[in-house]
Amino acid sequence: MSGSLVDRDGLGSNALTSTSFGDLYSKAETICRSKLRPPPEVRSKGQTILSTFLKENKIELLETAERESTSLAGVRPTTNQLKMGLPVFYQHLIDILANDQSKSTRPTQIVDNIARERAASSSDEVAMTLVSGHPADVHVAKSAGLLGAELFRLGYTLSHVVHVYGSLCQAITGLATTRGFRIGAFEFSDLNRALDVALASAVTEFQRPREAQVRVAEVKRCGFCAHELRNTLGAAMMSYQLIKSGEVGLSGSVGGILERSLKRMDELIGRSLTETKLLGGSPVLDIHPLHLLLLVDQLLVTANIEAKSRRQVLEVDVDPNIVINVDLQFFHSALSNLIQNALKYSHEGGRIKIRGHIIDEQVVIEVEDECGGLAAGSIDDLFKPFEQQNENRKGLGLGLTLARKAIELHKGTIQAQSIPGQGCVFSIKLPAASVLE
Repeated sequence: MSGSLVDRDGLGSNALTSTSFGDLYSKAETICRSKLRPPPEVRSKGQTILSTFLKENKIELLETAERESTSLAGVRPTTNQLKMGLPVFYQHLIDILANDQSKSTRPTQIVDNIARERAASSSDEVAMTLVSGHPADVHVAKSAGLLGAELFRLGYTLSHVVHVYGSLCQAITGLATTRGFRIGAFEFSDLNRALDVALASAVTEFQRPREAQVRVAEVKRCGFCAHELRNTLGAAMMSYQLIKSGEVGLSGSVGGILERSLKRMDELIGRSLTETKLLGGSPVLDIHPLHLLLLVDQLLVTANIEAKSRRQVLEVDVDPNIVINVDLQFFHSALSNLIQNALKYSHEGGRIKIRGHIIDEQVVIEVEDECGGLAAGSIDDLFKPFEQQNENRKGLGLGLTLARKAIELHKGTIQAQSIPGQGCVFSIKLPAASVLE
């Protein structure tokens, strides 16, 4: 699949940023079924059945579906398994339709509801199909599951998975309308059922490895936080015992270690609390006016400590008259993440620049580092959970993801630009800026 990405029917590749999968899935079904309404009249004797129609127009339908999928996917990798995904499903669909059409009456379907509930609980779509009264659909579930897993492996989105089958659905209904072919009520039911099974299986297997990755990353994240707290607490306790014994004074270097340790623990706990709120759903914002320069100065108190340890320089160029309307906790967390990343990824002795100005009636805040720049094509991955594009991989792996969510809660945007051989510039843009006279 390659080509330019087009958002047809409101289901583009970014649909999941504001829409749950349930909504996306329902929308895909609605699109397909709105074009698959069964006619009231009965097909006359000798009229072509749907399975025959699909056989006779196989090449044209698959080519149309492939073109549509290609235009929606953009420039992305492909494999033989991916190319065979739709043709395999297409043949299974023909077999199902031909098998059901050969029966003079529709047999009563025996459904094992208890086994069906167990299969649903374990997200086993193949087992679901077996106990739902349509054993022939197992082949659809298996092949669609393989396609979903392959799409995930190649870096496609969940929206692309839905569109793979939606494109074939639209190709079938479009050609049927053009040719004046009417789909019978039973065939309508069979076609919808096959699409349901394929979509459910493909999506389940697409999501499965991602969910496993998230679980592993969550465990690592919790382990990192606990490890950092333990190490920092150990340094603080050691410093406290030395000061308590009278061997050293509070104002010396040991006192400095104690101060940095306490500030580090406060930062870790504060960040964890903010993460919990941001990841827990739709947090309620507590908006108040805030001087941008005052917030930056507060962040520099702790940032300068780390900068000095790496012989780095922090440069600030912020308009002192800018006032922003923000939730202090969430905005503090977002800007702090950008500054901490700049310190962590910039080379020793590097220069980190923090800028804040009014541009086109927007507050634009920039944090520029000297990380050396990023590889081509990796900018989009920066804001994904647990993605780290630098050899210095220590950290939670969620900072930029949470920063983006915090800024978007304020109706703002956050973007990154790579300067090859030099570094990166992260930009926050907020609407409705207030400027002191």
